[in-house]
Amino acid sequence: MSEVRVNDLSVRIGGQAGDGSLTTGDLLAKALKRMGLWVIALKDFPSRIRGGHTNYTIRAKDAPIWGPGNALDFLLAFDMESVEIHSGEIQPGGVVIYDNSRGEQVPDSLHAKGVHYLGVPLSNIARSELGLELMKNTVALGVLAELLSLDDTIFHDILASTYGRKGPTVVEKNKRAFDLGRRQAAQAPKPPYRITGNGENPKRLLITGDEAIGYGALAAGCRFLAAYPITPATDILEWMAKYLPKYNGVVIQAEDELAAINMAIGAAHAGARAMTSTSGPGFSLMTEAMALAGMVEVPVVIVDCQRPGPSTGLPTKTEQGDLNHAIFGAHGDFPRIVLSPANAEEAFYLIAEAFNLAERFQCPVIFLTEQLVAMSKQTIPPLDLSRITIDRGKLVREPVQNNEEWPFRRFAITEEGISPRPIPSVPGGMFIAKGSEHLESGAYSESPKNRTLMTLKRMRKLERAKEAVPPPVLTGDPTARVGIIGFGGTYGPILEAMEMLAKEGITTKYLRLRTLWPFPAEEIRRFVQESEIVFVVEQNATGQLRGLVERCVGPQEKVESLLKFDGQPFKPLEIATRIDALLVGPERVPARANRARR
Repeated sequence: MSEVRVNDLSVRIGGQAGDGSLTTGDLLAKALKRMGLWVIALKDFPSRIRGGHTNYTIRAKDAPIWGPGNALDFLLAFDMESVEIHSGEIQPGGVVIYDNSRGEQVPDSLHAKGVHYLGVPLSNIARSELGLELMKNTVALGVLAELLSLDDTIFHDILASTYGRKGPTVVEKNKRAFDLGRRQAAQAPKPPYRITGNGENPKRLLITGDEAIGYGALAAGCRFLAAYPITPATDILEWMAKYLPKYNGVVIQAEDELAAINMAIGAAHAGARAMTSTSGPGFSLMTEAMALAGMVEVPVVIVDCQRPGPSTGLPTKTEQGDLNHAIFGAHGDFPRIVLSPANAEEAFYLIAEAFNLAERFQCPVIFLTEQLVAMSKQTIPPLDLSRITIDRGKLVREPVQNNEEWPFRRFAITEEGISPRPIPSVPGGMFIAKGSEHLESGAYSESPKNRTLMTLKRMRKLERAKEAVPPPVLTGDPTARVGIIGFGGTYGPILEAMEMLAKEGITTKYLRLRTLWPFPAEEIRRFVQESEIVFVVEQNATGQLRGLVERCVGPQEKVESLLKFDGQPFKPLEIATRIDALLVGPERVPARANRARR
């Protein structure tokens, strides 16, 4: 028997979209969280309502985790397709639970050494005992609970809270289904896994990145959202639609993304803290209006939840391919700020800071996240509302005294490039807002001299913003010769890869970028100079972040790309293995002579 693993578990539930397997995963995630473990639940589903393979991976540990693990301990398969797709990822000692209601057997070709296979007639039990095949999911949950010796009470409570709105009959049927699953697995050998949780910390949250963004925006004073539904950003729209009106906010489902951003610009112009949310295709449509916000110096927050492109791409998978678009997209030169959170916890605090930066520097702020962060459920520490501050910059809400000029010089040329911003209708603060080039008053101008002065005025904001944006975070041994640079959802896999490398005697350091524009050039130069080799880890095909790094330091042989763009998140082992493969010799010196760029 394999060594017993305690409080470290990875379970994947596989089936067809629409058959309830995602609900099963949610129930398991809640139970493990209630037992006091840290949990991350990762959805992988097709872009359709029903049909097509889907899976849900729930990882639980007695320490914080932010990404997928390297291997599976349990596979709960509702069809043989799930076994075929995922059986190769199960580590020795693991278990495959599969539905054999029609006499199915896992073929020998799929059997892995050290893996146990348990066939259970899940569908038959649900049909014959409960009269509803869909309840096979709850039966399967009971099987899993029995194999792990988990407490009935926790699951019964969760089933009651989940299905309580459907009435006591439904609750009792689900409890019975769970109990039937336990009895079915009672005689099966217990696998080498134990969950001994120390009890729930009631202040911890199990929350998605999208929900954290909505919550953080609400706490920051956002009172307007316009958006068009698009995966993986739709959950922001739905969360805000549920909660924002309770706080005198307005949510509008626009007819398209261009309308949505223009509505948000209008609301911000009127003085509201305003936001729009979208994904790659919608972000492309918003590009023209983003330039309008830059020209009229309106503070608007744009959330882009990245997914693989181009075009429709893979709507329900993860990628980091919009980086260059966020930084360089739109016509003409104007300042914008680009932020990226590593996980749901940081998304909460960082989106609040996005609103402050938008108003301080009167420019668009792009909040660049990705499907992995946006849609994964994560256990996070209690959120501290006292950390949220409100900075509205040079917003003018009181009457302008002794102002004999009309219009008000809304776009006054100042040393820092930031001008007073009256809310429309403020007495003495009336001004003209045009998308064309303009004078300080906003009146149209084609003067070459004025054009130069106004462009320089707007661009000066970026220099000031460098001092205000969140700086990079350095993790690991500052003296290590092996460096890693990344942003966003690669955070968790990189941290775990660093732990794996440390066990092999390879010390590393990691520079995580929270602000992607204005780019932290000085920190990047210093980090690269002080490293023997630097790996830029990102999820796109062209090395967009590496390109930004080399804009700072020039093309250097010691800067390597680690890329992944198949729609799946990095596993820690993938990062550790590829770094290790490029380091040779007893002192792990980089093999420069024959190292290929990747």
